[in-house]
Amino acid sequence: MHFSSDDVVCRVACNLEQVHSADEAMRSWLPLVSELQPVSAAFEAAHPDGVRRGFLADLLVVFPLPEDGTAGGGSAQSRLLASVDRIARQLGLDPAGFVADGDGVGGVLDVKDENDGSPYGAYLILALTGADPLNPGGEEMDYEDTGEDLL
Repeated sequence: MHFSSDDVVCRVACNLEQVHSADEAMRSWLPLVSELQPVSAAFEAAHPDGVRRGFLADLLVVFPLPEDGTAGGGSAQSRLLASVDRIARQLGLDPAGFVADGDGVGGVLDVKDENDGSPYGAYLILALTGADPLNPGGEEMDYEDTGEDLL
């Protein structure tokens, strides 16, 4: 996926541990998906041997530069902070926990305290201006290796 250099691209990771079915998890996330309108969404059950329990969601949300071009004062860093503030509040998280990188074009909000959780189970927001935070080079990702060496 290609993004404009003015887009703020956010990856949101959610984990609902207390739900008992995929149907229940999807019903819980439906208002969030409807509100955020992600360009990509992946939902899955947590692996039984993994660290997480319940159901997981990965949402890719893009905040384009508003048509008037003045989002957050116009600088890349202010647009980034304004977008992260908006999405964090929508998720029920404290945006003050966001840590920007040295260039001010990306960063992370990692919820470490379980009591500070979101009603959607959001625990991680990765943000980057102009690219997907998990694939900043934009190249196609093709993994031919089976990954057996990682088990």
